[in-house]
Amino acid sequence: MARKASLARSKRQYVETHNSAALRLVRSFPQAKQGILPGFIPPSLATLAPRPPRGEGWVHEIKYDGYRFQCHIQRSVRFFTRRGHDWTERLTHLANALQPRSDRSMILDGEVIVETPEGKSDFHALEKELKVKGGSQRLTFYVFDVLYFGGYDLRTVPLLDRKRLLRELLPKSGPVKFSEHIEGDGPTVWRRACELELEGIVSKRPDAQYVSERSPNWIKTPCRQRDSFYVVGWAERAGKRFDGLYLGRTERDELVYAGKLERGLSEDDKREIVKRLTPLRIRKQPVTAARKFPKARWVKPLVMVDAEFRGKTGEGLLRHPAFKGVREDLASEI
Repeated sequence: MARKASLARSKRQYVETHNSAALRLVRSFPQAKQGILPGFIPPSLATLAPRPPRGEGWVHEIKYDGYRFQCHIQRSVRFFTRRGHDWTERLTHLANALQPRSDRSMILDGEVIVETPEGKSDFHALEKELKVKGGSQRLTFYVFDVLYFGGYDLRTVPLLDRKRLLRELLPKSGPVKFSEHIEGDGPTVWRRACELELEGIVSKRPDAQYVSERSPNWIKTPCRQRDSFYVVGWAERAGKRFDGLYLGRTERDELVYAGKLERGLSEDDKREIVKRLTPLRIRKQPVTAARKFPKARWVKPLVMVDAEFRGKTGEGLLRHPAFKGVREDLASEI
């Protein structure tokens, strides 16, 4: 009798999974394409703009200060960084939260952050929590897109339809959350986000497909200018005292000098980053620049950092950059 009851439960689960409201919704999308669960999908990236788009035809989401992750669910739950590296072991808290949905195949796109009590995202805290052995309980996964569900590729489905489905799929509570969107005037939404001291907004075309490239259909407008840069070396004063990082950025497939970063580094930050850079030292200057660097210690461009800045000079150098953190998820060699 126990075996029959178990079998009955199994059948009920099968019927519920294959006739769920979410699956019925997917089948109503004419653009959805049947297919097997794909491997890692290069993410869609937003185009940076100094001001958000005006008028109708856009929806706006909060820009989070965290790490982008793609989550694949099919019997197990796996998390991949923006470059496709498997970081599931660092995100066990989030993987466990999604495990009850592992009977459904899906691919989610979102941002992992550490939230402050005020509801903001703390990037510096995120760096530390991602190093916690066994995974941190402080991590939150804000999901803003679904690319695949239940045997259907959804990348050609309009954004708002994908988000309508996503709301059905996610837990109603816990560390995995739906990233809400706002319909309204972009500049008004952006100003309000900046008044609340948030990172900024991402504006998206509601009818846009998901494309694996930097797209004009996604526009990011930060409240402060910020970007990721390669560390190409560090400077030393007399007595070998640390005197800042030399940064590089790519321009037409070439690594060019972006400026010197001195602000925002604690003494611990300085020690840790020099320790990380020392094994990467090289003799040849790895970056194109119109000036000389007599105190430089050059390194292979394997480490990336985030920096906030007030703008750029006519030569393309950062004005008053400040260190925000090491980008463990983005580092790679040019």
